[in-house]
Formats: sequence, structure tokens, C-alpha cells
Amino acid sequence: MWRKIINISNYLAGGLFNIGLVVGIIVLAYFTVTWAFDAGYGLRGDDNAYRPDQEVLVEIPNEASALEVARILRGYELINNEWSFYFGAVLNGSHSHFLSGTFALNMNMGDQAIMEALTDMRFLRQEEGRILVREGMPNWQIANLAATLGYFTAAEFLYELENGIFLNEFLQGVPERPQRLEGFLFPDTYNLPPNPVPRDLIVRMLDRFEQVFDGQMQVQLEQLGVRLGWQPSLEQIVIIASIVEVEATSASDRPFVASVIYNRLAANMPLEMITTVVYAANTRADLLTTAQFNINSPYNTFNRVGLPIGPINNPGLNSLTSALNPAVTDYLFFAQGNDGLVFATTQAELDAILASHTNPD
Repeated sequence: MWRKIINISNYLAGGLFNIGLVVGIIVLAYFTVTWAFDAGYGLRGDDNAYRPDQEVLVEIPNEASALEVARILRGYELINNEWSFYFGAVLNGSHSHFLSGTFALNMNMGDQAIMEALTDMRFLRQEEGRILVREGMPNWQIANLAATLGYFTAAEFLYELENGIFLNEFLQGVPERPQRLEGFLFPDTYNLPPNPVPRDLIVRMLDRFEQVFDGQMQVQLEQLGVRLGWQPSLEQIVIIASIVEVEATSASDRPFVASVIYNRLAANMPLEMITTVVYAANTRADLLTTAQFNINSPYNTFNRVGLPIGPINNPGLNSLTSALNPAVTDYLFFAQGNDGLVFATTQAELDAILASHTNPD
């Protein structure tokens, strides 16, 4: 009896082992064929001739694993399958030799060529120049700054902004329109390679925005939607942050300015933010005329309800955070007082506050 039970157990164990062995062989064969197909004669082989001859700057972080590198490359659409790339790198031994830094790769490179490039110092961009982009600078000011530093002309930078192809995932939610990248060039200090071109700076700024607006901010965005009763898009958050950036006069003002914007949107009131007219008229606030407040522009928030069509500058982290976490108030108005901005729920209340500042006695 016991011998029969033991025999049955051994039979079942052997059967399970054989099944596991077969499944393992199938899985290994699948990845081997997939890698060979991608690396040799498949999507990454002969079809490379149909991919654009376009340089892509790829940032490989320090201590990134081979699989993390593969996922980064897949995000830039340089490879079709991160697993086949990873196993290919393991098989040829390049996985343990990938360098970190900014690499100049090309969309028409195959997997094998990319593996070789990531281990070759000749493909690594050497950092040389530096540029400090401050919070609240619109694209044209960044262009002028780079031109002043002698990197390239302002016209070249603005042309690349409008005509370049950028693969950052968050841009998929931003509709095609003029000034599409306004708001997403994150303010920071950037190192540039020798003899930089506009794309060198633009790619770094877009990638930095992607790093800053991380998973935690995505959670805050979802929580804000629950609080508001409607879900703002990433672009709408950046639009609001760009207004907060230039309307607020201190860090403590930012959440309250954001609160006024949301409250006016909820009340279906025009935002009436002077800074949007400044952007629409392409002038300074102190040079605005009465007629310019009626200018026909999708950025003018005095003669239309809702947010402007896009951001009016490139906001920094504090303004983005305030747009995601506005103060809880009933404020609908604000203006400059003696000691900073003052806020009110009605125009009459605001006028009274400003009058008390003018006549303290």
C-alpha cells in the first residue's frame, strides 16, 4: 500500500518537473527568438531603414541596472521590447558595462548598435557649458538668454521648440498648437555639451520636468480632482502654476492666488489676471493700454471665461506645488497692498481693504 502511494507521488512529482521543464524551455525559446528577431532581422533590423534619421539625447542615471536602461530606451521608442534588449545585453556581456550620462543616439540604430554605443565614450556627451534658467521665464526669454551666452541664436531655439519632435510621455496629453512647450521647460541650472544646439537644452529641460512631476505629484493631482469635483489635466495644472508664478509676490501668497483661480473657475467668472494680458499683448505690465485688455487672444482672461489656452511662462516647483495644493478659501479677488497681496471675497471688501491701506487713520 505504502509502496503504491510512494510510486504515485514520485510519478506526480516527476510529471510536474517535466511540465515545469517544458514551460521553462518554451519561455526561454520565446525570449531567445524574440531577441534574435528584434536584434537581427525583425523590427529592429531591416526595418531600421524606415525609421527617421533623428538624433535623440538619452540620459542614463548613475547605477541604473541593465533592465532600467532598457526601459528608458523603450520610453524613447529606441527599442521595441525592453526584455529582448535586456536578454540580448546579458548574452553578449554588455549589460555590465553600460556607462551613465547623456548619450547621443539615433532613432535608426538597432539594438546591437545601441548596446555598443552605451559602452562607448565617443557617444557620451561631455558637459561643458552652463545655463541658469529662472522660474517664470517664458520661452522667448530662455531663447534670448541662451543667445546672450553665445550657445545659439534665439531664432534657432524658438524654431526647434516649434518644429522639433520630443518623445516625453507627458507631452502626449498636450494638444498640438503654437507655443506647445511653454510651461514644460523646467527652470534649473543645466550643463551643456561643447558646441550645443537648441535641442541639447530643450531635451534636458523637458526631462527635468518629467523627473520633478513624479508619482507623488500625480497622486496629488488625483486628490485635487476629488477635492474640486472635476479632474484637472497636467496641462491645466501647469497653466495655473504659470499664472501663480508671476501673480504672487511671495512664497506665502502662492497657495492663495491658486485658490482665487480655482474659485473663479468654479464660479464661472473670468480670471482677470493681468499677467495673461501681458503675455497676449507681448508687452510689459506698466505699458498695457486699456485697449489691450480687450485684445482678441486665447490667452486674455479678461474677455473670456476659463483658463488661457496654455501656460504663460515656465513655472518652478513651488508654483506647481501650490497649483496642486491651493489654500482652502472663499477668496475671489486680490490686489497689491502695502505689505504684499491682499485677498477678499467681494470687490467691495477688497476696495475697503485697499482704502484702509491708503488712509490708515
